[in-house]
Amino acid sequence: MRQRDSVPARIGRHDVRMETMRLGAAVGELTTIFRVRDGAVTLLRADRGSFREDVAAALLDAADETPDELSGRVHVQPLTVDDLRLDRVVAYRSEMGWTGDPELDAVTTTIAPVHRSEVRPDEPTAAFEDNIGMLMRLPINTWSRPPKPRADTRQLDDWPGGRMRRSRRTAPWPAEYLFTEVAPDLGSGVRVEASDVRGHRLVVSRSWDRLTGTLTLPGTDTELPVDVPRLAAWPALAPIFAGGDVTLATLTGSGRRERDVLDVTYGTEEGGIEVPALRSLDYCIDLLDVILRELESWAVFASRSDAVVQVRCEGDKLLWLETPDAEAGSSVGKYASLDEVVQMLTVLAREDRSAVAELEDLTTVIWG
Repeated sequence: MRQRDSVPARIGRHDVRMETMRLGAAVGELTTIFRVRDGAVTLLRADRGSFREDVAAALLDAADETPDELSGRVHVQPLTVDDLRLDRVVAYRSEMGWTGDPELDAVTTTIAPVHRSEVRPDEPTAAFEDNIGMLMRLPINTWSRPPKPRADTRQLDDWPGGRMRRSRRTAPWPAEYLFTEVAPDLGSGVRVEASDVRGHRLVVSRSWDRLTGTLTLPGTDTELPVDVPRLAAWPALAPIFAGGDVTLATLTGSGRRERDVLDVTYGTEEGGIEVPALRSLDYCIDLLDVILRELESWAVFASRSDAVVQVRCEGDKLLWLETPDAEAGSSVGKYASLDEVVQMLTVLAREDRSAVAELEDLTTVIWG
């Protein structure tokens, strides 16, 4: 215990020792408070200059209600402080250690403010500390921060090359990141399961420009339908993960259809195969330059109703353009100019159909 660097202080009804130092830009001003009583230590930390005496007093009051034996699990209880968005106290005996002295660590309880959406009551301490340090990157020592809702997530289907892997076990993700950066670009047919800390279980997949699926209510078999625009998924689904009320109206968000977009899959020898993703028409047109750089590179573009146009680089700056006909077991196509390919992609995106058959000098290729 660094007694010589701390000074005695009184916070609320509690006699404590207090230490303030300025560290690097990532931490800023760090205030550490510890209270020694009956052979036990209570530890509080506030970084980025976020220390508030009223919050510290409320945390120390809560510490008096914390069980003496935490048994490797966190303890969570309510917290109410004016103008503080964090509404829970979490108490735990750190398994990572903070003093380098195992005997001291064994009698030290860390107390911190969190939000109801960030921690499962009674979850293992090791799992919670992983969330702080690696998975959620929860800035637990920043008392002034906004809540960071959590989604315990797993992928239910294979997604080669995707941003997640199929798994039987869940891992905590920042819910906002999941539904703004990952879920909107899910591969076709790939389902993701995400549960909040209360036990709502959401399973969604991407259906063109929307996320659709079901929400199972905690402790029940009741399923509610989910159908929200993929690019507005987080505002629609945030109440689930932020600890708010969940109604059918929040799960069926309206929105305009996305225009000038195509589902695209492409592959190059250098970059491998990119998984299907919904991209803008401009992105698809720019992608043609990538395809032309490398022999045998290819791209498949699909519209909302599954009309398909595909291209392949054959020889020096030669693009083979075709549209498949699965029922006939063949495709029709030609070596096309870049302008012709751009025209075909534009029709595909804006009219939801393939116009390749309308070009001149076509060749029919029989499959097999």
